[in-house]
Amino acid sequence: MDERVQETEAADPVGDEGVAGRAAQPREEPARSRGRPKKPRPDAPGLTDALADTLGHFFPELGAWFAGVGEARKSGTAQFPLPTLLLLGTLMFVTHSGSRNLFNGMLRDSGALGRTLADILGSGPDALPHLDTLEKALRGVPPEGLEAVLALCVRRLIRMKALDGWRSGGRLLLAVDGTGLWSFRERHCPHCVRTEHASGAVTYSHKLLVAFIVSPDGYALPVACEFIENPGESYDKQDCETKAFHRLQAKLLRLFPQTPFRLLLDALYADRNVMAECAANGWDFAVTFKESDMPALWREAQALLALEPGNLARATLPAKAGGGSLEVRWVGGLDYHGLTLSAVFQTERDGDGNVLKSFAHLVLRAVDRDNCLARAADGRLRWRCENEGFNTLKNGGFALEHVYSRNENASKCYVLLMLLAHIVQQLVTRGRLGAAFEETLDTYKAYGKRMLAALLNIPPDPGRAPPGQIRLSTA
Repeated sequence: MDERVQETEAADPVGDEGVAGRAAQPREEPARSRGRPKKPRPDAPGLTDALADTLGHFFPELGAWFAGVGEARKSGTAQFPLPTLLLLGTLMFVTHSGSRNLFNGMLRDSGALGRTLADILGSGPDALPHLDTLEKALRGVPPEGLEAVLALCVRRLIRMKALDGWRSGGRLLLAVDGTGLWSFRERHCPHCVRTEHASGAVTYSHKLLVAFIVSPDGYALPVACEFIENPGESYDKQDCETKAFHRLQAKLLRLFPQTPFRLLLDALYADRNVMAECAANGWDFAVTFKESDMPALWREAQALLALEPGNLARATLPAKAGGGSLEVRWVGGLDYHGLTLSAVFQTERDGDGNVLKSFAHLVLRAVDRDNCLARAADGRLRWRCENEGFNTLKNGGFALEHVYSRNENASKCYVLLMLLAHIVQQLVTRGRLGAAFEETLDTYKAYGKRMLAALLNIPPDPGRAPPGQIRLSTA
């Protein structure tokens, strides 16, 4: 691919953080000439054990799923099976390596990593493949196959009831939003989206629309995605986030036909076609409601609020949220192009009664005194896809904006492996490791460095006890 407008800094290589695992050696701290002495931190638990336990518990069929992805390589001619290559690519993102070159430079002579692959997949290679082998394979791997693996992982979590504690009104909360991937000064492929800026400059870019299952305590599990790109050099109108949403909702319906969702959407989706599609699919939704976007409906809602002074509920905000109070008001019976909607208005105040924040959402299902606070909280959770989703993928070690390949097909496959790795990271750090993650690692950057060191040096313990039930927090 050609020159980018912005370059993403690669993650730091493994330095002197030591090796995380059962045999981790004490780390020597450099002398400090000033400032408060650094609090000693215990060694991290066995990270390779935690990784293998997590994948074995939640996704025991991962190797078979990878094998079913499909590829262009001729049968019997490949030295390394596809599951080995795809798992290696996933681990590149799990370890926050930042680039293929950086990760590849650390793989040489790592028998420990080979044994980790064998532990997870049931068999492993005699020698580790060069990541150029992965690159060549991904050029012939259909992205739809990796999308199916991502969906299989999420469906298994649902079947295991691991996500039941995140449901609201029996529905999983699905936040949908778009983000930029790569931006260039020159067109690099027929599918680039062209943008003319106010300054007169023109850039060419690729973007991504992602659906995340979110939870109140900070999980953001990517479920499915849609690439925002033009179909070719000839088109009537450029692709955009709204068009991509229509494709994404069809994909979600195909991949999760029986799953009750409540979609959390920003004001861009305050559109009758989007809402009608959600209703037809049996999904509820909470769409950001703004006066500037829907003035007539806003006036109607305000008039109804004045007629329903009793539609009011208050709650005390927790101390960690700054204290103060939350005020929620609601109205129903709003007619919008044949859909009957409710509007939920929430206002946060400090201890002196001053307004801090205010939000409004349009929802499909009826709102009453019993569920109004929950519905207001659901609408706010859309921000999880920005913070725990895109921010982590861009700035938390995954380097989403880095160009991992100059091949269009392989680039999409790398993005999908990254989304899978994002799921794995959350399940390991917040599930298998739990409190140990905060006590020993504290940040995802430290986790990535220590996980890389562990994978290169300490394989999973073949005699380790089964992990038992791995529970995800539901606070």
